[in-house]
Amino acid sequence: MSNKSNTETDPPSYNSTLSSNPQPPSYNSTLPPKPAPSVPKTTMPSPSSKYDTSIVGPLKLITFFSTGKSLDISENGPGKARASYVAKRHTFGGPSVTLHAGNSKNDPIIGCVELHSWGADQVCLGGPGTKNLAWIEVSRSSIWTHSEYSFNFKCGPNQELTTFIWQRVKTRTFRPMGDMELVAAARPDEVLAEYASSGMMSASQAVVKVRGELGPELDRMVLLTILALHFSAKKRSRTAAAGAGAGAAGGGGC
Repeated sequence: MSNKSNTETDPPSYNSTLSSNPQPPSYNSTLPPKPAPSVPKTTMPSPSSKYDTSIVGPLKLITFFSTGKSLDISENGPGKARASYVAKRHTFGGPSVTLHAGNSKNDPIIGCVELHSWGADQVCLGGPGTKNLAWIEVSRSSIWTHSEYSFNFKCGPNQELTTFIWQRVKTRTFRPMGDMELVAAARPDEVLAEYASSGMMSASQAVVKVRGELGPELDRMVLLTILALHFSAKKRSRTAAAGAGAGAAGGGGC
């Protein structure tokens, strides 16, 4: 017989074999009860949890859907009603792209994008009728790569001129534009916004997540600069495809 006291506090071994002594168990034992099996905690995903994020705090989710020469844009955020925008691509006359607040290209213009074949693209807040339009350059860090762009914008309570950087974090070989994230040059570890395509099977869709407390004007600059990158990437893709087609046609003879 074992000389162990019935005040033993070690947890029981649930894998032990039955004792050869057929005595009934002692119900006065002070051994701790068998712990209940753990049940995985189930949580409902938030609208933004479909995509991993490096953004700290509340964020807004902006979804793009391509419809020919336009982009339909919807915005959802904490404590805010859903907002809709249309980005219209223009072939001739006026800005290259106009951003409209609403569901139609006839709604008020709140921003413009000017695309350039050479040199930096430009964005501005307001429309063609706005007085003293200030065009802001979205510049590549190097002529050899499209992985990093920067722009300068006055923001914050003191309207301090701040440099922001869109930088590529992941390259998708089947897309003209990789996934990007936005940081302030002075705080490179603090992610302010993220751009991510939605996968191979939905090439016309993309998602931008924006930190919730950036302020309305910087919010709009985030949207306008990502539109500049988006339409510029599409333009490069069309140019490359046209060049490849011309090369194939020219190489037919020998």
